[in-house]
Amino acid sequence: MTDQLGQGRDLHLIDEIPERLDEQHIFTTKTLGFLVHPNLSITSPTAKIADVGTGSGVWLLDVAKNRPSTCQFTGFDVTTSAFPASETWPPNVSFKIHDMFLPFPASEVGTYDIVAVRFTSSVAARADWARCIANLMTLLKPGGWLQWIDSCNFALYNSTAGTSRAACQEIYDGLDLFRDKVDPVIGLMMRESKNLKREDVFRELGLVDVHEDVFSSDKLQDPESHARDKETRNIMACFLGCLEEVVAVEGNGWTSQRIERLKEEAMKEIDNGVYHTLDQVCIVGRKPDGA
Repeated sequence: MTDQLGQGRDLHLIDEIPERLDEQHIFTTKTLGFLVHPNLSITSPTAKIADVGTGSGVWLLDVAKNRPSTCQFTGFDVTTSAFPASETWPPNVSFKIHDMFLPFPASEVGTYDIVAVRFTSSVAARADWARCIANLMTLLKPGGWLQWIDSCNFALYNSTAGTSRAACQEIYDGLDLFRDKVDPVIGLMMRESKNLKREDVFRELGLVDVHEDVFSSDKLQDPESHARDKETRNIMACFLGCLEEVVAVEGNGWTSQRIERLKEEAMKEIDNGVYHTLDQVCIVGRKPDGA
């Protein structure tokens, strides 16, 4: 991951723990209110849908439940580590290894009605993000849709006066090691200082009917399920996992001991009511008919 960051190419999150991915899926779906954006009008009973960066396949499997069994669903990821067991795959669902930066096999090109991407960006430079989108567009049929969902704008808050959020903040500030290597346009670790005009990237690449929605995770008010508490623990665990990747890099000040100390302190802070918010960003665009 560190080498990729040095090249300004860090679109693959390292969080491949299925349980945590599934939990993130539940939180995000409740926040967005949809699996597939309502602007995406795909009614064909033989539609093909791809999920890139599929992880545990939870989004793809949820979508498959609500579509005719004659539709086909394919999940792509760079690793099989979070894939569900093959014996559990429905007949119309498959999972394959592929890096979304690399050309897709000719058999996949131009065959999909929807290509969905979720949570592949810890922090992405604009040029690399555009290059990835251009590659994903090759999968689309004329008239097919690209849907990209990612998180941005992490922030910490106190729910009880006088409590500390110092450890959680130190963990997040430690991610400057990643953010400072690129001029980010989207991703879990970034905060927007201005309008980044992500829709322009879609349009410049030739997509039409482009639209961006932004939903705050604060929209999800579910005290009985302790969703805010669970979300905050989930995201801090993901950030700590990122920091573990840089322990071996000399001179950055991160050690396993420091990470363990911060983990313990951060969980105590969350016990005392510290929580986070994120913006869930969904951008959609359609490949023109005849393109």
